[in-house]
Amino acid sequence: MDSQKVKDLVNKGNEFFHQGKFEDAIHCYDEALALKPENSEALFNKGTALCELGKLKEAINLFDKTLEINPQDWEALHNKGNALLNLCCFNESLECYNRALEINPKDAETIYNKGNLLLRLGRFEEAAKLFDEALALNPQMAEASLNKALALLVFHETLSCEDAISRVGAVLETLKSVWDEEKLSPEIVQRFKADIPYIMIPVIQNLAEVCGSEASTTVASIKKLLIRILGEQKYQDFIKKTNLEIHPEAAIYRDILK
Repeated sequence: MDSQKVKDLVNKGNEFFHQGKFEDAIHCYDEALALKPENSEALFNKGTALCELGKLKEAINLFDKTLEINPQDWEALHNKGNALLNLCCFNESLECYNRALEINPKDAETIYNKGNLLLRLGRFEEAAKLFDEALALNPQMAEASLNKALALLVFHETLSCEDAISRVGAVLETLKSVWDEEKLSPEIVQRFKADIPYIMIPVIQNLAEVCGSEASTTVASIKKLLIRILGEQKYQDFIKKTNLEIHPEAAIYRDILK
């Protein structure tokens, strides 16, 4: 009897979840867990709902409980990795993605999210390869195409300043056009806000190394894009907490970005 009631409560919670009623979903999962505290589906789904509400630390605790029951649950590892990424716990997030891919090496979403993490860490070439893998598994993953373009922003001192500015400018135009689409999905909006600012810091550093202060106009364009994505106040908050290790020849960039 209790087993069927638990199943019904989890299913009802799932219905609420898909309707975007996350608090109601959590209530159902809690009722199920009161009857069966080690129900891994209720634990995992409650953790996922908490992520949607931004309660990431609580969610991680539930994913850990899910993994205690089933250490091979790659979806729990994937979602824990996402929560850790959003908390800027990059090394721990990478460990979760790697463990998830050991269990299920063909999950395009996990490969894509690992690529996003490597983008934030400035590991552009590795990220580009992962986006290629994700696209091979799911050619409809538009975000992977966009982020592959971002990953290819990496360049070296052998590249001319003119080419570097041209390459960055082309990607900025792509980002602007995507951001300005009227029907941009909430998921892509969130990924823009979470990923693009961190990606742009290594790009600015590379511009400084290749161009010195000659890329000031391009850096100003990056600032405008970030303000458009984040809003003025969140942009200022981001700049304050970011360590801008700008090339000595281009210390002027700090003033541009303020």
